[in-house]
Amino acid sequence: MFFERRTFMKNLDHSQLQKLKNEIQDRKAELIGIGLKYGLSHQETIQFSQRLDDLINVYVRESAHKKRVGPNY
Repeated sequence: MFFERRTFMKNLDHSQLQKLKNEIQDRKAELIGIGLKYGLSHQETIQFSQRLDDLINVYVRESAHKKRVGPNY
């Protein structure tokens, strides 16, 4: 997972932001499989969901930052 341990990153460039978006899409698909396999209340599902939440939070924060300061920041 490229961004799993990098949720502290700031000022991602366009390429990194796109990689993060792709990773989020991949992890969403994985989460569905984990949820179907273990159930929604299983610890494995919850932990994976929380890691996905972290990635989504980074993406939202970085996307908002790009909109505020412009794409060339």
